[in-house]
Amino acid sequence: MRRPYRSVKARIKRRAVPSAQHLPADLRRRFRPVAERFGLGVAPVPRIRLPRSARPELVTELDVWKAIDELTSVLRDVLTEAGVELVCLSRQGHSILVVSDVNRADALAALTASPRTSGLWVGSPTTTARTFGDRRSLHLREDALTVFRYLAAPGGIPVAGAEAGVVLEFWETLTRPERRVDGGRFEVGTRRARVPNPVAPYLVPQLWDRAQSDPERVPRRETPPHLLDLQEPVDVVYTWVDDTDPEWRKRRASVPPPESALATDALDPARTTNRDELRYSLRSLAMYANWVRHIWLVTDGQVPSWLNRDEPRLTVVSHPEIFADPSALPTFNSHAIESQLHHIPGLAEHYLYLNDDVFFGRPVRPELFFHGNGVAKFAVSSLALDREDDESFNGAILAARRNRQFLESRLGRTVTHRMQHIPHAHIRSTLTELEESDPELIARVARSQFRSAADISLASDLGHYYAYSQRRAVTATFAFRYVDIGLPTAAEHLASLLSNRDRDCFCINDVGGYDSPVDERQLRQFLDRYFPLPSPFELSENR
Repeated sequence: MRRPYRSVKARIKRRAVPSAQHLPADLRRRFRPVAERFGLGVAPVPRIRLPRSARPELVTELDVWKAIDELTSVLRDVLTEAGVELVCLSRQGHSILVVSDVNRADALAALTASPRTSGLWVGSPTTTARTFGDRRSLHLREDALTVFRYLAAPGGIPVAGAEAGVVLEFWETLTRPERRVDGGRFEVGTRRARVPNPVAPYLVPQLWDRAQSDPERVPRRETPPHLLDLQEPVDVVYTWVDDTDPEWRKRRASVPPPESALATDALDPARTTNRDELRYSLRSLAMYANWVRHIWLVTDGQVPSWLNRDEPRLTVVSHPEIFADPSALPTFNSHAIESQLHHIPGLAEHYLYLNDDVFFGRPVRPELFFHGNGVAKFAVSSLALDREDDESFNGAILAARRNRQFLESRLGRTVTHRMQHIPHAHIRSTLTELEESDPELIARVARSQFRSAADISLASDLGHYYAYSQRRAVTATFAFRYVDIGLPTAAEHLASLLSNRDRDCFCINDVGGYDSPVDERQLRQFLDRYFPLPSPFELSENR
C-alpha cells in the first residue's frame, strides 16, 4: 500500500506539533510564534504584509462594518469622478468593486492621483502593501487587490488593517462569444471574474450598463435579500455581577448556603470576580458586530460605574424584572439566572447570550450564528461528558449531567459532549416552549440560589440540544479559542491571539482553584492591547 503524499511542511507539522506539546511552558511560549509564522499549529490567516516603515492612521473609535461602508463610498466616488466604469457588489457586509481589466491603468491612476485616497493602503497576500501615494501602485498586476486603512489607537496599538478593507477586482471583458459551463454562451462585452468571489462570477452587458446609470453603481436595485442572509434582528444578552459591591455582599451574606448538594464551585470567588471584562467585551461588540439590534445587561440591581446608560442600544435589566417567581431572589447561581433570560421584556426572537468573559475576536456577521432561515448554530466541545455518579464536581459538569438525563427521559436520546464557551445563539420561542413543557424543571432551577447537583444549564447547554431536537438548531464550527487564565499556558495563548487575531470569538475563563494567583496585570495588558478603543457604551469621562 502506497503512503499518502504529504508535503515537507505537513510532515514537519505531523512530528513537530505533538512533540512541542510536551515541552516546558517557557519553551512552548518561544516555539509558538515561530511555528505559526511557518504555518505550523494554528493555520495562519492569509495576510497582506505592510512595510516596516508603515505608519498607521490614529483613530479614537472603530466600527469595522461602518468603516467598510465609508471606504466603499470613497473609492466609488473617486473612480466615478474620473470616468472609470465600475460595479459595486456586496454580500453580508463585505464589499467588492469591479473594474474592467481594460480600465485597470485608468483606475489605478485615478486612485493614485486623488488626495482622498493617498493614505489608503493597497496590496494582496502575495505582495507587500503600498499606499496609493506610492507611484509603484500604478503597476500592480494582481486580479484582486484589497484597499484598506491601517488604523491604530492613539497609543499606537494597531486596531484594523486589511480585514476592514474593500476588494478591488479587475475582470476580463470578453471580445467574442464563449461557451459557459452551464451550456449557455457568454455575450460579447460580458465582464468575467478571474478569481472567485461570493457574489457573481460574471456580469452580462445589460447589467453592467444598468449599474453605470445607478448612483451607487449597483447592477440591480430591485434585488431582494439573499435567501441565506438572516433578515431578523439579533439581540445580545449579557449577565454580569460585581462582587465588590457592599450591597451585593450584604445580600450574599444574608442567604446561608445549603449544607448538601452544592457544586464544588458554588462558593468559589472565581465565579463572581469582576476584572472589568464586560467593558472589553462590549468594545469587541462595538468594533466587530455593529449589526446587533439591542444589548440587554442582566444584573442583580448593579450598574458598572463606567457604563453609559444613555446609550439607546443598551438596557440594564434587574433580576426581579425577569424572574417568574420573585421569591426565588436573591440568587447567586448563574444557572438560575440563565433559566430566566428568555423572559426579558422586548427581547428579540433571535439573540446571543454572552458571559462577560467572551469576546468577538474579528469582524463577524449574524450568519455566523444563525442561518438565513433563522435556524440557530451551536458548537459542541471536544471534551466528552463523564458517566460517573460522583457529585463532587463543579456546577457546569453536574448541570451537563442533568441536561443529559432530561434529554434521555424526554426524547429517548442521549448526548456525550458539552458546549464550547462561545456566544450562545438562541431562539426565544424555543426556550419558552421548553419551559412550558416542563415548568417545574425551570422553576426548580430558578429557586436554586447556589450552584447545586440538581441544576440544569438552559442557556449554555440544554437549550441548544433541545432546539436541535426540534429542528431549530444545528451544529457548526467556529474559529474559537478557550483560555484558562490560571494555567501556565495562558501567556502563550494570549500572545497567539494578539498576534494572529484569527479567532471569531474567544473566552478567557477563571475556573478557580489555582496553585498560584491569576496574573491580573497580564490579562489587563492583553485586553488593553486587543481592544484599546472605548466603545459608545462607556461614559466619556471613562474613555
